[in-house]
Amino acid sequence: MAVKDYYKVLGAALKDAAGAIKKKYRALAKKHHPDANNGDKKSEDIFKKISEAYEVLSDDKKRKAYDRERVSAKSRQSYSQGRPGYSSGSGSGSGAEGKYGPYDHSRNGPRQDWRQRDPFSKTNFTEDEPPDPNMPMRGFDLQFLLDIPLVTVALGGKIDYAYEKLVPCPACEGEGIDGEGACAECKGKRQVIQPVSIEVDIPPGLVDNYTYRVKDQGGEGRNGGPPGDLLLKINPLPHPTMKRVKNDIYAQVNISRKLADEGGPLQVQTLDSLETIEVEDGTLTGEEHRLAGKGGCFPWDKKRGDFIVKFFILED
Repeated sequence: MAVKDYYKVLGAALKDAAGAIKKKYRALAKKHHPDANNGDKKSEDIFKKISEAYEVLSDDKKRKAYDRERVSAKSRQSYSQGRPGYSSGSGSGSGAEGKYGPYDHSRNGPRQDWRQRDPFSKTNFTEDEPPDPNMPMRGFDLQFLLDIPLVTVALGGKIDYAYEKLVPCPACEGEGIDGEGACAECKGKRQVIQPVSIEVDIPPGLVDNYTYRVKDQGGEGRNGGPPGDLLLKINPLPHPTMKRVKNDIYAQVNISRKLADEGGPLQVQTLDSLETIEVEDGTLTGEEHRLAGKGGCFPWDKKRGDFIVKFFILED
């Protein structure tokens, strides 16, 4: 699939610096902004394209990734065009040959097992011994979905988590017998389900849907066996103004038309601090201000990504 030419959309060159690209974007944005063209559909489509292009080229990380993709796409195109008759398909050769020629037997005949059978191995005529009910057994692993606030996922922290699991029956102390008969509480099963609460130490920078293992917090073992583990699938809760993209945090910040036109200081709440930034005069909706090292942590690390403020202008 062809890669969009964002440089062509903005009328910019590969060597243009960030300031030059911003200048060209602003000129095009003012010219094609829907408000300046009475909601003209064509102008609206052009405005969307230049906004998309500027969102990539104004971000240093996104621009580098985009430049690499453009080079890679051109290389793939040159490679395929330089090999006439080359096909990535399976071809139309004889069905008697395998995928890799006459010496590939992956499709010829039934699979053969060359492993020698152990003469002392179990056969269908031998019976397995019944399991010993008193043998120590490991407890079950438990898996749950864990909803975590965005800030905790990005920076790490401690949260309380309540769930239910099998524990030794407190009435019979896990023996299954109460007096002369089966325990009335656990019905002789030695274990009962009870609610428990633990404090979970969330490492910084866990990715979405990552399964975090908490050792020995699953179901209790039987007959002295070890407990299972607790598996928590990380589900970051949506934040009203912030969004995480890998290790960067994007936040939409509303500013007045006056501040956008004239520029000036603005206080912005990041993940863990209140920062003062300088809004440039002539700022447009969709422009960004990057705070280096104020984003989310890298996985299992204290190194942090960036916090990107995305301006949205409130019309008077």
